Amino acid sequence: STSSIEDETAKDPSLQEMSFDLGYGTEYFEAFVQPTMEEMSQGKYKEAKKPRMNGHAVKFHNMSPDTVRYFWVNDNGQAHPMGRLPPFHCMGTASFPSHKFFFGPDDYETNKIVLQSFKIDPGGATTNLYYYDPITVPGDDKATQRNMSKLTMKEIEKYTIMLRNREFSKKYMEFTGREYMTMYPRKQPLHYMWPADYFGQEHWVTTRETQFESIPSDKMRRIKETGLSRVLKDDDPRIFADYRNKDELFNMTLKVLSIRPRVYEIENFLSEVEVDHIVDYARNANMQASATGSGESSKVEKETKTRTSYNTWVGRETDQVMDTVYRRSADLLRIDEAMFRRRDKSEHPYMSTSNSVAEQLQLVHYNKKQEYTAHHDFGYAKVDDKNQPARFATLLLYLNDVEQGGETEFPRWINGETSESLKATPKKGKAVLFYSFLPDGNLDDLSQHAAKPVVKGEKFLINLWVNDPTFDR
Repeated sequence: STSSIEDETAKDPSLQEMSFDLGYGTEYFEAFVQPTMEEMSQGKYKEAKKPRMNGHAVKFHNMSPDTVRYFWVNDNGQAHPMGRLPPFHCMGTASFPSHKFFFGPDDYETNKIVLQSFKIDPGGATTNLYYYDPITVPGDDKATQRNMSKLTMKEIEKYTIMLRNREFSKKYMEFTGREYMTMYPRKQPLHYMWPADYFGQEHWVTTRETQFESIPSDKMRRIKETGLSRVLKDDDPRIFADYRNKDELFNMTLKVLSIRPRVYEIENFLSEVEVDHIVDYARNANMQASATGSGESSKVEKETKTRTSYNTWVGRETDQVMDTVYRRSADLLRIDEAMFRRRDKSEHPYMSTSNSVAEQLQLVHYNKKQEYTAHHDFGYAKVDDKNQPARFATLLLYLNDVEQGGETEFPRWINGETSESLKATPKKGKAVLFYSFLPDGNLDDLSQHAAKPVVKGEKFLINLWVNDPTFDR
C-alpha cells in the first residue's frame, strides 16, 4: 500500500536531544518537546486553554524487596484495596488531585501498618510518579549501606534500575515539563506513528483490503493456515474478492482531531455489510460484564462503577471478515500484517517473540446509561524488562449510530479554543485512532479517554489494541 507520507522513516520534528549525567558520564536522549499552540493551530491561537478535567495517571513504585499492597482512601476515610505490588515493581491507576493512597504490608488486614501514605499532587502541579523507598535513608549513608547489604544481587540490579530511572525522570521533567511514565532507558516506538502537526491535517493511505459488498455466509470458515501461508503478495487476489468492491485499492483518509494526544478520525473504515456481520456475531456471542483489571482492583471497579458495559473477544482467525479487519488495520497503521498474527521464524526474526503485537478484537456493547469513565489503555512493564512493552495504539471501530450520547471523550486534549473535552461521535463504519505513546517512547498521560454514557439507544464498537514493541501474554 502507499501513503501521503514521502519518508515514513523521517525523524519526528518534535524530538530534541537532551544531555545529562546520572553518575555514569554524559548520556543523550531524544525527548519529545510539545509544539507551541501557535504551531498546532497554525497561528490561530497563542495560548492553550486549561482543561476543565484535572485527573491524570498516577504510577506507584515499590522500591522494596517485599510485596506490598496499595489502597485508595475514599472521602469517608475507608480504605479500598487496589492491588499487590511485588518487590521492585510498579502499578498505577487514574486519579485526581487530593486523592489519597497508602502502602501496607502484605498482611495489612492483620496488623494495619501503613508503610507510606501518598496524597496526589501535593504541591498543586500534576505529579504522576510516587515512590516507596525504604532502602535509601536520606543523610545516613551507613544506614543505606546496611539496607543495601541485605539485598540479593538481582534485587540490587532492580533497585539500581529504579534509582536511575527516578533520577532520569527529574532530568526529563526539567527538559520537557512532563514526567517520564515508563522505565529509562526505553527505545523509541518500533511501530510507525502518523504525524499530527496541526488541527485538521489530513493524511491518506491505500490498502488492497477493499471492502466487502456482500458476505458469503455459507463460505465463511475459521482460518487454519499459519505463518507464511497467510502472506498475500501485492498481485495476489484478496480473500473472497468476488464479494468485494471491484476497485483495486481502497483509500483511507486520516483527519487529525488532536495533536496532544494524537487522535485521528477515519470515515467509512468498515462497510455496511462488514459492520452488520460483526454485530450479528456480537449479538450471538456470550458477552460478559466488562472489567478493567483483575483481583482487588476489579472489586474497586465494581464498587465505583468505572465500567458498565459488556464485551467478548474475537480472534483474527475467526473468519475471513475478521481477518480483513486486521489486514486493513495493519495497512492503516503502516505495520506489516504479519505483526498482527503469530509469525513464522523467518518473519521479522529480530523480534524477541513471534506473538502478534495486536490483541484479539474486543467487541463491546453499551446499553442506556452504560459508560467507561476516564482511563488509560497503557500499563506498566516489569522494571527490568528492557523492551518495556505496553499498549501503543488503540483503533476504535464504531458499529452503529448511537441515537444520543456514547461519545469517545478526550478530556485533557491541548487546544486554544476550549477547556471542554474533545468528543468523537459514534458513527457506523467510522474509526478513531489514538496513540498511548509519545514519539520518544514515553507513555502519553494525555491519552486518557472515556466512553460517555449512552443517553438513548445502544452502542456497539470494537477495540483493537496494538502493543509496542511486543505483546507478552
